[in-house]
Amino acid sequence: MTTQPLAEAKRRAALDHVLTAARRYVIENGIDATMDQLAEASGVSRRTLFRLFGTREKLIAHAFQAAMTHYLQSLPTFRGDVDRWLRTTCAAAHRMNAAIGPGYWELSARADLPSELAALQVSTRHDWQHRIAAISAILWQEHGHAGDPPGTLLTTVGAHLSSHFTAAVITDAGRDWQTASALAYTAISGTLRTQASAADGPSP
Repeated sequence: MTTQPLAEAKRRAALDHVLTAARRYVIENGIDATMDQLAEASGVSRRTLFRLFGTREKLIAHAFQAAMTHYLQSLPTFRGDVDRWLRTTCAAAHRMNAAIGPGYWELSARADLPSELAALQVSTRHDWQHRIAAISAILWQEHGHAGDPPGTLLTTVGAHLSSHFTAAVITDAGRDWQTASALAYTAISGTLRTQASAADGPSP
């Protein structure tokens, strides 16, 4: 009775290993990695990779999609303390952003991607924008406002949780992800207060 679940668990573990190894290799070396390189990085044969995924592009797409899912799931869930939640969200986002390598930047910016990777590029942007909208909505509602959050708040949250912001702080300013997190928290909380005050109107 346990043979089939055990076999499935082993298959899932092997698949997760391949996806993790492929993602790490591509992030560090770029999305033009060959199947031979990905096979060596994951410790399985080239034939096995083709059997599991069909094409190099599908393997890379699956690897990055799994990474995006893990990223979004690793952002903290709101549990009632909005200020603490914003701080931990900034910290989680920038800690993960700091691990991003050249392959991610290629995937996010290149305009000549194969169809599977171009579709991933679009879906990744959509998933991120959806999460930014959800974070902004919680912040806005927890400060006593109904309806959609203002565009300025959405823009501030999106810009300051972005991996581009992390990269600018680390690369251009020579600081660390903790600095990026602190700056993001300050910018977002400041914008939230300003927008909330504007929505409330002048005091009677």
